[in-house]
Amino acid sequence: MKPNLQIEYQSQTASSIIQAFSRILGEERENEYKYDHDDHEDKDEDSPTHKAIIIIIALCIGILIIGILVYIIRCIYLREKQKRISKVRQQSEAAYQQQVVQIESLCVQTQELAQCPICLMPIPSCLLIVTPCHHSFHKACLNLWLQVEKICPSCRASLNQ
Repeated sequence: MKPNLQIEYQSQTASSIIQAFSRILGEERENEYKYDHDDHEDKDEDSPTHKAIIIIIALCIGILIIGILVYIIRCIYLREKQKRISKVRQQSEAAYQQQVVQIESLCVQTQELAQCPICLMPIPSCLLIVTPCHHSFHKACLNLWLQVEKICPSCRASLNQ
């Protein structure tokens, strides 16, 4: 329901409530008039007490309607805010996934990024040695490693030759 239609519907509802209260008060006045007619011939139907009651009831209904309108507007605002937040999250998640794919493809495509796991320096192709378990090292680094340990530094597979 659109906000204008909601306000119109609520104002119609409020006016029907006010009419119902007016009818109830009118019936009470008639009943009082019927029962008290003999005792109080000069009683005024529009006494200040009746006007005060009508004003108090109208104020209560007005405050209630304003409260309902504020609540509805707040709900609409919060719903729109949640939609905006979820949209931003989806966009940022898509951008993040795209960056991850770009970084992974860069690492896979670039062989020059390979480093020796022992000394953490780039491995030029002339100094490269590959173990039977398909790990790459500097020749000098692997020779020093094999003097101490007879296993692959990366996967701990046996390198007995």
